[in-house]
Amino acid sequence: DLYFRLNVIQIRTPPLRERPGDIELLALEFLNKFCQKLKKDLKGFEDEALEKLRAHAWPGNVRELENSIERAVALE
Repeated sequence: DLYFRLNVIQIRTPPLRERPGDIELLALEFLNKFCQKLKKDLKGFEDEALEKLRAHAWPGNVRELENSIERAVALE
């Protein structure tokens, strides 16, 4: 019953690999978030890093990108 109540309107969100323009914006947002959380002073990404982020297929979508950025900040 709950499924059918919630399934009245379906919203399709395309996967991250279909939205390459969102990758840099999300990556910067996650970078700022984790720099604050982990008390790091990182300002952005080099062009080569952004190219690699855009080239990745992101099968885990936004969650995978978020985890990757958190790991990078933690290891910096």
